[in-house]
Amino acid sequence: MTLIDYLTRTHFAEAAIEDALPEEVGPLARALVLVDNEPGSAAVCSRVQESLSQTAISLARADRSTPHEEATLRILSAMSDIRTNTLIAVGGAVAVGQARLAAEQAIRRGESLTLIAVPAGLCDFGLARRVRLGQGQPITCPRPDRVIADPTVLEGAPSRCLAAAAMEVLVHAIEAYASPVYHPPADALALEATKRLTRWLPVALASPSHREAQRELMAAALTAGLALEKAVGGVDALALPIKAELGPGVLHGDLHAPLMAAMADFNTEAVGDRYATMAESFARTTREPHFSTAIGAFARAIGLPTSLREIGINPARFDRFAEMAANDPGALANPRRLTPGDCRRILEAAW
Repeated sequence: MTLIDYLTRTHFAEAAIEDALPEEVGPLARALVLVDNEPGSAAVCSRVQESLSQTAISLARADRSTPHEEATLRILSAMSDIRTNTLIAVGGAVAVGQARLAAEQAIRRGESLTLIAVPAGLCDFGLARRVRLGQGQPITCPRPDRVIADPTVLEGAPSRCLAAAAMEVLVHAIEAYASPVYHPPADALALEATKRLTRWLPVALASPSHREAQRELMAAALTAGLALEKAVGGVDALALPIKAELGPGVLHGDLHAPLMAAMADFNTEAVGDRYATMAESFARTTREPHFSTAIGAFARAIGLPTSLREIGINPARFDRFAEMAANDPGALANPRRLTPGDCRRILEAAW
């Protein structure tokens, strides 16, 4: 069992759900488990319940469409009803994000809340400084008190979902590294996450039961999550309004590859040799000399779209998307200032 005490307390190992989670929970009488609808969340939730057989578990559902204020009140009310201060978030960004917002509200009320995150796939593990669910302002929230990172949750993950989730994590690492904020430890983490993802994702997709690949992808997601202590860039600002319009049929990672390639061309003059350094991480899987084309080649190799045209984006909506993206908080962290006109040109390049 590996214990990582950086930013939060993380148990990282195969069967960590069965071994570490009961240890962290201890002789707890009751707990609330918040689970979302991400692929694999239900199976992981069952493992959590089985591992905590001595604890009375109540279930609550996390839904992306529920306004976060309403979701927070529901969670805290459910915890009050069963008289527990322990919340276990199972799933991806929705469950972990809503749980962190509940923890923030509990602090404001002067209440104690212990939050344990059990990721059901690849995500930032709740390690980013702020939470953002959908459009709207990011909210600074406490990180989970404990993270149970178990690579075996990736067993049986649909290859399409795994590739898209990995691409989203990869782009977050790239944007953290490209940010002009001075943060050498985060830079090293972002580079390490990129190397692991580009090395092991093709292996995991080709051999879904490959244990080492599962472990390395989970480690890459954890490492990328730690790198988000630095910053992100403008890709999320562009992706969010598009995703909101297209709905659940399109995965976030579908949008990230074409947008990242176009954004990289736009940002090049402001990031010095950082993209060239990142491009070296793709050398094993692509022969493209330029970073933006390397991103596209990698996306094609793992079966993801390389243009917005493939996803069915209507260019007539670009002006609206561009205006929303330029006014999005994520655009402020981009290495180059983003105007509506810039965003429009990036969307056109990605189409």
